[in-house]
Amino acid sequence: MTPKKNLLYLASLVFLLAMPLLGLGSAVGAAQQIPASAIIKPASQIEIPPPQVRTWKEMEADAALEAASSALKGPQAREIKRFMPVMGAAAYEDMKAQAAQAGALQAPLAPGVASPGPLAATTLTNPVNFEGVDAVTAGNFRPPDTHGAAGLNHFVEITNSHIDIYLKAAPNTRVQGVSLASFFGYATRTLFDPRVVYDPGFNRWIMTADARAESVTVQYFFIAVSQTTDPLGSYYIYRVNVSNGFGADNGVQWDYPQVGFDQNAVIFTANFFNSAGGFIDARMFTVAKSLLYNGPGQTLSPTLFTGLAGTLTPPIVLDTNPNTYLVVADAPDNKVTLYTLTNSAADPPTLSAAVTIPVPAFAIPPSATQPGTAATLDTLEGRFVNASTQTGNSLFQVHTINIGGYARPRFYEFDTVNKVVLQSGTFAGSGTSHDFNASIAANRFKDVFVTWSSTDPTNSVNAEVRFSGRLHTDTAGLIPSPGSLLYGSNTFYNVTGSGTQRWGDYSAVSLDPADTTGLTAWIVNERILTNTTWGSRIGSIKLPGRRSLVGPYLLLLLN
Repeated sequence: MTPKKNLLYLASLVFLLAMPLLGLGSAVGAAQQIPASAIIKPASQIEIPPPQVRTWKEMEADAALEAASSALKGPQAREIKRFMPVMGAAAYEDMKAQAAQAGALQAPLAPGVASPGPLAATTLTNPVNFEGVDAVTAGNFRPPDTHGAAGLNHFVEITNSHIDIYLKAAPNTRVQGVSLASFFGYATRTLFDPRVVYDPGFNRWIMTADARAESVTVQYFFIAVSQTTDPLGSYYIYRVNVSNGFGADNGVQWDYPQVGFDQNAVIFTANFFNSAGGFIDARMFTVAKSLLYNGPGQTLSPTLFTGLAGTLTPPIVLDTNPNTYLVVADAPDNKVTLYTLTNSAADPPTLSAAVTIPVPAFAIPPSATQPGTAATLDTLEGRFVNASTQTGNSLFQVHTINIGGYARPRFYEFDTVNKVVLQSGTFAGSGTSHDFNASIAANRFKDVFVTWSSTDPTNSVNAEVRFSGRLHTDTAGLIPSPGSLLYGSNTFYNVTGSGTQRWGDYSAVSLDPADTTGLTAWIVNERILTNTTWGSRIGSIKLPGRRSLVGPYLLLLLN
């Protein structure tokens, strides 16, 4: 062949080899033809005014003013809010009490997984493990809602109410950190419920946070989008009024927001409450990346879908599937429901009515007990706490349920075409441990990473950060247990007296976009510094296995 044909052949072969990594070779369903009767009609629109551009120089200037003001006030411990369950506070407390009472009568479970069968052989390693932000640095807010994501060169941690940026390379230097008030340029009300994700397709960071209501008719939801892959660069800051006009001053209507994305749009969801704290519905809107990532000069008016089941979880989609799937785990009704979103960047997009996916029965977990105290840690009500991972026709999620009187995570791989469970299983630290508030991420090959919190009073184990995972070739339904310890503590946590403490439910695991094998993930989770002070721990975890598909073949062909 001529040199020109050789080059063309090489380029074609490299493209074919790279298809699985780019998501182009995944087997995905065609865009679903949804009957008109099954389409959810848009209820209203939400206005997103043109963004403000903010630089770190402006953020640092605001942080200096904030620090001067805080020095005059002195240190203050500030509680964001109590957990807002979809079923209502009274019903939630009653069901938690019933779960605790039933759990006290149970014998210890067998260690490890609850399902019969051998443990998977896969073992993860943690090559990176360093300290994240703590309560004092973050402004003494609680709970911290620790969340984070990995980019090409940085790890971004976001908490109540702070953002901190670290280098991924040793010695993992913290290179920047300011309050969310300084970051978003808003100090009128407290900011809370933060999230951060990284979009590797467009190399953009997306950060979100709620503000407590300014008035009956104003509660702001903030969205930040980086202008480049560098989290130390400039941002578009969007301020969106999400109030319906029947809220309460300094209250919370738009709660527990989550963020995901597919190839065309960014997806935002939240639970919505009235002024008395009664759950109304879950809500969702999407914004085309072509608009959100470029700072439009005009007001956007995306469709706001209301009347949805809560807590609605968006996915992070790894390929070009034309269908995007959102799921809800409803503990009182003992079911998982799924919505199908198509034309996500359109105005309006198309959202199908919810369908039920049959899953093994589950119930609300008891709160996690701690050694040496009557104070327990909140394990929530079985909701999915973080974004799903969608690849091909598979959707991966995890939530905390009641297994034999203990809080235990159960993970799923859903078949989004046939609306069935392909695999599911539980995992735990020991036969007497409470394991809870887990998050999950999967790669294009359907290998899985998880992180969670664990206590084990029987064995004098306080709240630990754990991680584990599985290769797609491992036995279906099993994740190695007890997993690997990232960081432990020698004391319990009890800030507000012998009650239930919020703990770890925003903790995150995200794929490392710099690792083309898909075998590396990063996690952030809450840990105990003292019995009244929270900290956080950040780590990189790695599955054993393949090399990069592109690099070795390129070297082979070039040689």
